[in-house]
Amino acid sequence: MSSKQETVVRRMIDEVWNAGKYDVLDQLVTPDVAHHDPMNPTKGPEALKNVVKKYRTAFPDLRQEVQDLFSAGDKVVARLRATGTQRGPLESIPASGRSATVSAIIIARFQGERIAEAFVNWDALGLMQQIGAVTLPGRTAHAGA
Repeated sequence: MSSKQETVVRRMIDEVWNAGKYDVLDQLVTPDVAHHDPMNPTKGPEALKNVVKKYRTAFPDLRQEVQDLFSAGDKVVARLRATGTQRGPLESIPASGRSATVSAIIIARFQGERIAEAFVNWDALGLMQQIGAVTLPGRTAHAGA
C-alpha cells in the first residue's frame, strides 16, 4: 500500500498546498486528522484547511516541491522545499514583498489510505528572517534581502 500512500502525500502537496483545492483535503485525511506543527497545531480537516489558506493568502505564489519521498509501514516521509513571495499578511506580519525559500520534513501516519496524523518540522525562523520579521542578534536587516 505504500505507493498509494505516497500518492496521497503528493496530492496533498500538489493539489491542496500548491493549487489551493481545499476540498480535496477531505478525500486525503481522516475526519479527526491531527496536524502536529509547532507553529500551527490543528485537529480536523477544517482547521487544516485554514492553515493552508493562511499561507496561500500570505504567499499566493506558494510552491512546494518534493525533494525526497519514501514510506515504511503506515508512514510516509517527505522532504520539501517551499518557495513564495509574501504578498499578503501572515498573522500580524504585514506583506513584505520579499521572497522566501524554506525546507520542511513531514511524517504522515496513515489509517488505511488517509492521513491520520502529520508531524511537521519546518524552518519557521528562516522564513521570519527572509520576510524581515526577525533579525538575529549581531546582524542588521537589509532592505530587499
